[in-house]
Amino acid sequence: GGTCGVDYHPTAGRGGPTGRVTGRTLVVGLQPRAGRLPFHAVTFEDYYRDNVTYISRVDPRLAKIIELTTQRKPSSTLDIGCGRGFLLGHLAQRGLSGLAGLDVYDDVSDPRFDYIRADVTQPFPIADASYELVIAGEIIEHVPNPDDFLREIRRVVTPGGTVIISTPNLVSWANRVLVPFGVQPLGTETSSEIALGRRHRILGQGNQVQGHLKVFTHRALAEIMQRYGFEITHRLGVPAFFPKPVDRFDRLMAKRVAFASLIIFLGANGT
Repeated sequence: GGTCGVDYHPTAGRGGPTGRVTGRTLVVGLQPRAGRLPFHAVTFEDYYRDNVTYISRVDPRLAKIIELTTQRKPSSTLDIGCGRGFLLGHLAQRGLSGLAGLDVYDDVSDPRFDYIRADVTQPFPIADASYELVIAGEIIEHVPNPDDFLREIRRVVTPGGTVIISTPNLVSWANRVLVPFGVQPLGTETSSEIALGRRHRILGQGNQVQGHLKVFTHRALAEIMQRYGFEITHRLGVPAFFPKPVDRFDRLMAKRVAFASLIIFLGANGT
C-alpha cells in the first residue's frame, strides 16, 4: 500500500476482507445456513483491489522507510504493494528518480513513477536485476507463499542491491504481556471475517481482519531473508499505534528490536 501493505493498528483493523487464501485463490465466506458455509472463490488480486489496505499518512514506520531509502540514494527503486503511490510521491519529493510501484489497481497513473499492475503472488512482470532498491512494506505477512515472494524480490534486485522489509513482530512487548492472559496475539487472525480472541475492543476485538497470513518473529524474518540470499545489514524497531499513555512505552520498546511492535530489516542481495 502506500508504503505497501496494511496499516498495523492494534485498536483499529484496516482493510480487511472476509476470506482466506488457499494457494493463489481467496475463499470468501458467506453467511452460513443450516450448518453449511457456502463460499465463492476470488483471486488474491481481486481481494486486495476491493479491500483498501494501504495507508496514506506518514507514520513512524513510513518515515523510517523514507529516511532509509533517501540515505542510500538508489538510482532505481521499486515499491511492492504501492497502493496509489503515496510513498513513491514522498520519495520523488526528496529528489529520487527511477521510481516504480507494483500493485493490483487498474487506474494508477502518476508522472513521478512507473506503475506496474500485477499480482504479488505471481512472478513479477519485471526483468532480472532491474532495481537497486526494493521496498516491501507491511506486505510479506499478506502473501500465502513468502518463499516465492522473496525469490522474486531477489531476482529483480541488482547484485549488491538492497531490500527493505517491514512487518509486525509476533513477539512484541505487547504480545509478551497479552498472550499469557489468553489474548490472541496482535497482528494475527483466526476468523476470516472478524478479529476474535482480543477480549477488549481497545485490543481490536470485533474489528475487520487485515488479511495477515504469515506473521514473523524478528528472528524468523531474519532467517527467511537469509535463506534467500539476503545479508541482514540493519535491524530496526518502530512503534505501532497505541492510545496514550501506552504509546510512550511502545516508543521506548521500539528501541529494542526483539520487543518492538513493528520491525524493519534491510538486506543486501549477495552475489
